[in-house]
Amino acid sequence: SFALSAIHPDLFEAGRRVLEFCCSTESHKGRTHEWARMWNSVYTALTVLSNRRSPGHVDSHGRSNYLDALVSLGTAAHPKIFFKELNSSFSYKSGTVLFFSGRGWTHEVGDWGAGERICYASYMRPEIIEAHVLPVTSWGVRV
Repeated sequence: SFALSAIHPDLFEAGRRVLEFCCSTESHKGRTHEWARMWNSVYTALTVLSNRRSPGHVDSHGRSNYLDALVSLGTAAHPKIFFKELNSSFSYKSGTVLFFSGRGWTHEVGDWGAGERICYASYMRPEIIEAHVLPVTSWGVRV
């Protein structure tokens, strides 16, 4: 969440406002506040992948201007993530955190050799953001 606040403050703020609402005892007729208070991220969704290759794909969730966060963990020998549009692979070893548009970039993770690979993929569901706050239209920080 902290990194997202620096690189895409509008998306961070939208997620923070949704989480704040869900933590309220009045939210959703009182059905979300107990669980929402345990959620430690402004992202609205999390997928955990364990020892799975990921064929080239563009994520169906999100928006092109939303940034997903992928955290790579485990003991995998040589994991790499490939971005088709860049025709490039990048090291994806344990401890790596990537922020990119899963909707905007075709990405894949193939065979990594020996070891275990775990990925935590955090992302925003646009229908949740748009139900609680105005749509996020910016692309993050301009440099």
